[in-house]
Amino acid sequence: MGDVTLHASWIHGNAMAVETPENLSRNGHFGWGADVDIIPGRSSWFHIAVPTPVIVSDVRTSLIKVFVLFSTDPGFGQLRRVHVWDGSAQVQQFEDLASEGDHRGGLDGQNTFVLSQPHVVAFGIGISFFVVAAIGFDTPIAPSRLILGTAGGDFVT
Repeated sequence: MGDVTLHASWIHGNAMAVETPENLSRNGHFGWGADVDIIPGRSSWFHIAVPTPVIVSDVRTSLIKVFVLFSTDPGFGQLRRVHVWDGSAQVQQFEDLASEGDHRGGLDGQNTFVLSQPHVVAFGIGISFFVVAAIGFDTPIAPSRLILGTAGGDFVT
């Protein structure tokens, strides 16, 4: 096998799109990224497109991992699912997650998702992630705050 070159590509959280804005009580964008409040008991998919180096030096790249640097208030909201897309084709699903807390300051086991095998990129990479807000059973609770600082991927040739 020849030399492998790593290409990292990132995008700021302000590029995040919301699938169900009616489930939010606030949708903001600031210098630190997207900052939204999810209504208690509701959920939403969020989407972000990763700038994708499809071909580098006449060689198709392969995606090996993605990153979602996020923050939720512990006990109020959880990142439950992450899906990786190449154009309209699904690459891999990461299910049954229960990630919460602040994971914006660096890479860790809650914000890094390693593909089961490298994926040869055809078009462009998108990351979709599903966040669920807690529900107050006996008393009203505050909305679940989600901050997305950045997202990205590692590619190899």
